[in-house]
Amino acid sequence: MKNFKTISEYSLKRYFNKSLKLDSYKTDYRLNNLPSYLHETLTGVLLSDGSLERPSLSGGSRLSVNLGEKSLPYILHLHNLFEPFIDTDVSMVTVKLEEKIHTTVRFKTISTPFFSNYYEAFYPIIHKNKKIVPKNISDNFTEVSLAHLIMGDGNFFKERNMIRIYTNAFTHEDVLKLSSVIKNNFDVNNDVFKDRENQYIIRIQSPDLDKTRNLVLPYLHPSMYYRVGLKTNNENFDYKKILDRV
Repeated sequence: MKNFKTISEYSLKRYFNKSLKLDSYKTDYRLNNLPSYLHETLTGVLLSDGSLERPSLSGGSRLSVNLGEKSLPYILHLHNLFEPFIDTDVSMVTVKLEEKIHTTVRFKTISTPFFSNYYEAFYPIIHKNKKIVPKNISDNFTEVSLAHLIMGDGNFFKERNMIRIYTNAFTHEDVLKLSSVIKNNFDVNNDVFKDRENQYIIRIQSPDLDKTRNLVLPYLHPSMYYRVGLKTNNENFDYKKILDRV
């Protein structure tokens, strides 16, 4: 177990006692460090549409993912990956905004002390709990993380044959940091482009498109191939190729 400095002893005992009453495989997941694949996945998800909620500073944190209805196959995939930490099904929420009906799909995990370590990295108090790109992101950002970043915030611009990653929620400094990590970790050239006032995106242009595809395709859910400009007739993810890492 990691050293959870900010989790109260009461919260840890309560979490452990509840975990010990579950099916053995869920207990194993909930009482041990995240497997490498889930760690790398969570990093990418938190850099895109995932968020962490921490109701109490003395307790654990839970992962929340909320996407548009079109992303249902992908969110079901994430639900499968994090299923040992989930006690509820994927839910659908429909709201009416400006005479248009919008449907989102979402899920939340249980609160766990493991996710509070990520909360402290992505939502530091010094930034008033606003999500940032962590300082040590280069140590944790892998091909799996890049795949989930693209599945969450990627867009293929056919006219320019490029992948655009909509990192608008982060500061210019954070986007530059993430851009540098993509270059340094994978030798993928990219640039930071001003999308609108105080909002910046990352562009991976044609010369590095095939290299990027080769990096992320093993980890892309087939329903998300269009994010890198590819088509697929298969909607099922092959979990066999990642079994040794989950």
